[in-house]
Amino acid sequence: MTMPTSTAPNFESEFLDSYLKFGLGSMPKSDIDALVMSLIDRYGYNGSGPMAKLGNQAASEKLRTPIAKVKKLRYDAALKFSGDVEDQAKGRLLAALANASIEPQSDKICLIIEDALAKNWLQGQLKQKQQIFDHPFNSEIIRVSSVGMFQVLESLFGAKDIEEFKGAYEKIKGIENAEKRAEMFKKAAWKLAEVVADVAGAGAGAEILAIVKAHLPF
Repeated sequence: MTMPTSTAPNFESEFLDSYLKFGLGSMPKSDIDALVMSLIDRYGYNGSGPMAKLGNQAASEKLRTPIAKVKKLRYDAALKFSGDVEDQAKGRLLAALANASIEPQSDKICLIIEDALAKNWLQGQLKQKQQIFDHPFNSEIIRVSSVGMFQVLESLFGAKDIEEFKGAYEKIKGIENAEKRAEMFKKAAWKLAEVVADVAGAGAGAEILAIVKAHLPF
């Protein structure tokens, strides 16, 4: 009697499909490492659950791998094994935005982005719009004016789609309590992600929303 087999994607099947794509032994070791990192981020390792939700430090501890290597592998994995790079960048940017903080006095938005793909892509978008940004403490922190951020978001998703988010920002920046501001801003960013997903349609929209969820710790 032949046992039924599952056609649902899983760690093993995705690894073998990618590894054997161009023939046994043809994939370079660096690509194998990036592929495994991509799959660990999506499926987890040793009961960890999807590790994309973990920062580079926590991931390096679980994998007993230097942080610098985790960063590089995640960047390579995003470029080579994570599907449409632009959708990945958009989803990861929206996830970073959900964890951003507001600086009301200077009217700036401060994002902590460990994800090299999202960080490099955002910086590229800001440069294209000739918007100034800075790294106040380290290279993983990007501080940009709200005007600059909204210009990027409008170019990516359309002015109409971010209209509600802009309105929410204007209200939120007037809240004095920093924790309350962060909480409300996170809700507004999540709402923006849902709007973007709805406008993008069933296929691309679901993919973007899944990427946002995969990179948020809830």
